[in-house]
Amino acid sequence: MSPGLLSDKRAVVAIIIGLILAVVAYVFIRPIDRTISYVVYGVALILLVYACIMDIADEFEPEAKPKPKPKVRDVPEPEEEHAEEYVPEVETPAAELSKLPIETIEGIGEVYGKELKAAGIATVADLMVADADKVAEVCDVNKEQAERWIAMSRFAWLDEVSEEDAEAIVFATGITDLKTLGSASAEDVYKKIKAALDEGDVRVPAGYKFSVDQIQTWIDAAKRLT
Repeated sequence: MSPGLLSDKRAVVAIIIGLILAVVAYVFIRPIDRTISYVVYGVALILLVYACIMDIADEFEPEAKPKPKPKVRDVPEPEEEHAEEYVPEVETPAAELSKLPIETIEGIGEVYGKELKAAGIATVADLMVADADKVAEVCDVNKEQAERWIAMSRFAWLDEVSEEDAEAIVFATGITDLKTLGSASAEDVYKKIKAALDEGDVRVPAGYKFSVDQIQTWIDAAKRLT
């Protein structure tokens, strides 16, 4: 049998039935009634011819062309909305807050900065007097986050406090104004910051350290301004 015949189930079935009928006609029916055996032979022959026709038809069928594989385009993974880049550089704010861009505040990156500037909050000085509800609405964040940014801007008055320091003060201790910082204990502030760093609530650049003496300079500076 040809490969085409074997591959066509209908042809295989026809051959099997045809052969069975031929055997039955010759062995069982022919001794009893030759006429009926000839009829059965005829049916078997028709089935064998049908199988041959199916085989030939398969050989002349054009081979199906394989479907081209769809091209896979490199699709960039969607970025998290309003995701801010972490800036590792440690910068000491200048005294003139009106010249410090809003992005100076840790956590306010390019996306939030653009939205705040469009709303008229372009510098750290603007943020200090901004309304928390407005900041939250503009940036689509909760009010607590907006209040933390505003609190961090208040510490930008201190030359001794960098943006990383301000983040640690607000997020680790909950202190949001200079008066509270000025009356705080350096030891207590240090313990809270250390705990926040250990738990991952506050991030700082590799190698950046906090010390009780350093924190005391923040407290002394806050006292001078209040």
